[in-house]
Amino acid sequence: MYSKRSQKISRKHSSGEQTPSEEFSRVYYQSNKQEGDRIALGFYYRLAASYVKTGRVLGYGCGTGHLIKRFREGYEAWAYDFSTYATESTRFVAPHAHICSDIQSIMDKSFHLILSIHVLEHLKNPLETIQLSTTLLADNGVLFFVVPNVSGFGHTIKKQHWSGYRDPSHVSLMPAKQWLEWTKLAGFHILETGTDGLWDVPYLHHIPIWIQKLLFYPMPALQVIAGRLIWPYQWGESFIVIARKKR
Repeated sequence: MYSKRSQKISRKHSSGEQTPSEEFSRVYYQSNKQEGDRIALGFYYRLAASYVKTGRVLGYGCGTGHLIKRFREGYEAWAYDFSTYATESTRFVAPHAHICSDIQSIMDKSFHLILSIHVLEHLKNPLETIQLSTTLLADNGVLFFVVPNVSGFGHTIKKQHWSGYRDPSHVSLMPAKQWLEWTKLAGFHILETGTDGLWDVPYLHHIPIWIQKLLFYPMPALQVIAGRLIWPYQWGESFIVIARKKR
């Protein structure tokens, strides 16, 4: 049985209080270039797997399934999303995963790793979902989430033209300090923070885009090759947080 607080949080999720009003359809994923596999997802997998080498893994807000599909040997993969298109896609992409759209179906599980990649910024109250992760994780379980980086140089340079503002369903764009405070408040110890680099060129006026790609693209590429976080979170477009649940 889970606690009364867990029951309260799960009721809010199941009633739709935590889901954005916009349906995440195929058109949404295509327009945001998130329908297929991406290099970043391979990097996130390697990074997460370095912390949790085996066990039960939940893709919370699994999208089209291209991250959770990587957790196979040694893992028990689970995928949750309220979007019908997302769960159907994940069922095709990751047939080995347990796929669900009802939050109640995972409330009695004990996960060793929860992945939430560009999900929390779509929720009106992301703190409740971070708190829910505490409930869903086993002792010493790991939470891995990625959100748009309001505290990054990309936002500083582009201001109102920043990539995080292009998606109207981004209803919770918070500075890094706020995400860290919420994570600690929910009962987590921060293991590592970082970023995915500056990839949204152009950043500089009057400099050809191909030159800017030569300047900025090596940042994320180096991390992908190394399989670990290298750059401080201020140096990129996304804020990456890896945290462990306290006993």
